[in-house]
Amino acid sequence: MRLLDALKRVPKHQLTPAEETLIQDYSDAGIVNIVHLIYQHKSYEGHAKDYEFSGTSMREHWEMGREDTQRTLRHRQWLTLPTNAEGVSIHDLHREDPT
Repeated sequence: MRLLDALKRVPKHQLTPAEETLIQDYSDAGIVNIVHLIYQHKSYEGHAKDYEFSGTSMREHWEMGREDTQRTLRHRQWLTLPTNAEGVSIHDLHREDPT
């Protein structure tokens, strides 16, 4: 059960104005799709990967980001907003699309 569902069960005459405001705010909560695009380091990268910003390294990272974005956009269902009951939908490219 969600917090909002529990709050809505409280009789209106027992709610404080702050609690009524909270219920209203939670009732109008937005819906969100989160798609993780997390850099997957290469096996040949060493400890310097976090601070090595050579042109070659940066171009490689940008290319990987472009490829990840293209792979993400192939999953049109990830772009569908979740229902209001779900509220948030989270997708992880590297877990859900092993290609």
